Amino acid sequence: MSPSSTPWSRLAARADDPRLAFALAGCFVALAAWQAGCAPVWDGDIWWILRAGDDLLREGAVPHANRYSFTRPGHPWVMHEWLFGAVAAALVRALGVAGLALGRAVAVFVLVAALLRRTARDARPGVAALSLALAFIAFGARWESPRPVGMLLGAALAALALAFDPAFSTRHAIAYAALTVAWTNLHGSYPLALLFAAAALFEPGGDRRARRLALALALAATFVNPYGVALHDLVRRYVLGAPDDSVALVHERIREWWPLWRSPLLVVSTPFELLVGAPLAALTLTLLRNPRWRPRAVLLGVLLAMALRHNRHLQLFGLCALSLLAAPVEAGLVRLSGVARAPRSTRWARWLLALFAVVALASWSVARSRRSPGEWVDPTSDDEDVASLLAGTAPGARMFVTLFFTGYAIERAYPRVRVFFDTRNDCYPAEVLRAGFDLDAGRLDPAAADATLRRWGATHALIGCESRATRSFARWRVERRAGRYCVMVP
Repeated sequence: MSPSSTPWSRLAARADDPRLAFALAGCFVALAAWQAGCAPVWDGDIWWILRAGDDLLREGAVPHANRYSFTRPGHPWVMHEWLFGAVAAALVRALGVAGLALGRAVAVFVLVAALLRRTARDARPGVAALSLALAFIAFGARWESPRPVGMLLGAALAALALAFDPAFSTRHAIAYAALTVAWTNLHGSYPLALLFAAAALFEPGGDRRARRLALALALAATFVNPYGVALHDLVRRYVLGAPDDSVALVHERIREWWPLWRSPLLVVSTPFELLVGAPLAALTLTLLRNPRWRPRAVLLGVLLAMALRHNRHLQLFGLCALSLLAAPVEAGLVRLSGVARAPRSTRWARWLLALFAVVALASWSVARSRRSPGEWVDPTSDDEDVASLLAGTAPGARMFVTLFFTGYAIERAYPRVRVFFDTRNDCYPAEVLRAGFDLDAGRLDPAAADATLRRWGATHALIGCESRATRSFARWRVERRAGRYCVMVP
C-alpha cells in the first residue's frame, strides 16, 4: 500500500485543507464571538473592582487600605488588579455596563488570536482548527465571565505564543518585557510570564541569548508596579498559603480553590473540561520522554499540577496545552502518514479573526440598543431586588451582606453602606473571614451569630430570605423584603 493511500495519509491530506479548517473552526469562532459580545456581565468580583477602579480614576492613587468594610477599615490592601479596575471603570463611564461586554469581547479576541497564531504556525490547518474547536467546547463556558482571571487568559496565551516563537529575537524579548509590565499591573497571575520565559529557554530554535534577555527583562518588569515587593508577597501567600492565614481559609472555603480531586464534577464548569483535559494531560506525560518536546511537556506538567491543586487553573492548563501540543501532534501525523505539511499559509486564520470581530461587534451593538442596564447585569431580577433594598437602607448602615452580593453592594451603596466582609478576601484577617463564611453558610447558632455581629457593630443584614444563612440570623427580624432577599435588623 502506497503512503498516499493509507488512512493516516488521507487524514493528513484532509487536515491540510484550509477550507475544511475554516468550516470546522468558523462555527465555534462565531459562537464565541456572539457569547463574548452579548452575554450578561454578572460576576461577584467585578462590582467591587469597578468601585475601586472608579475611586482610583477620581483620586489618582491606587488603594492601600480596605475602606469598604466596617470590620477592618484600615487593613492593608494590595489591589493586584488595579489597572484592570481602572480600565473597566473607564469603559463603564464611557459606555455604561455594556462597556464591560465590549472589553470582554476584546479579551476573547486576543485569546482566539493567540491560540491561532501558535497552532496555525506549528501545524496544518486541520490540527489548528481542531485545537480551537476543543478550546471552545471544553473551556468556552468561562469566557463569558468579565472577571480578570478569565479575561486575562488571552494575555497568558499571547505570552505563551511569543515565548515559544521559533524565530525569537531581541525584538521579541523587548515585546515580552512590555507585555509582562502590563500583565503585572492587570492581575496577580503575572508570575506565569516568568514561568513561560524560563521554559522557553530550553526550546530549540530562536536566539538563546534573546530568550535569556527576555527572562531577565520580564523579571525586572514585575517590579514596575505601584506596590513594589508587597505585590510579590501577596502572590507568595496565594501560592503557598499559611496555616493561620486568611488565604488558607480562602483555599478551604471557596470552591474554585479546591483541589480538582476533591469533587471533580462539582468544581468544573462542564464535564467537557475533564473529557478534554484528561487526554491532554496524558499526552503531556508521554512527551516528557521526547527531548524535542520536553520543555513544553515540563511547562504543561507544572500547569497540570497547579490545576490539580487549585481547580481554577484547569482552564489555563487546557488552553496552554491546546496551544503547545499542536506541534507534536503535527509531527506525529507526519510520522504516521509519511506526508509532509503543505507550504504554510495562515490566511484562513486571519479570516477567522475577521469573522470573530464582525460577529462580536454586531451582537454587542444589537444587545446594547435593546437592553436596559439591569438586563446587562443579570437576566433575573435578583440584582434589581438587592439594589432596591440597598437604596432603601439608611446612610451609615453597617451591613452583613451574603457573599454572592458583597461586591455588588460595595459598587451600588458605598459610602452610604459598608459591608462586614466581601470577596476581596486578602483584605481581611482570618477571624473576620471565618466569621463571614460561617454566617453566610448558617454554621453559627443564633446566640453565637448575634454575639459576633454585635461585636463588630453590625446594624443590618442582607441575605436570601430562604437561604442557609437564616439559621444564624434567627434572633434578627425581617425589616424589608424584595423578591428572594431580605434586609434584617437585630
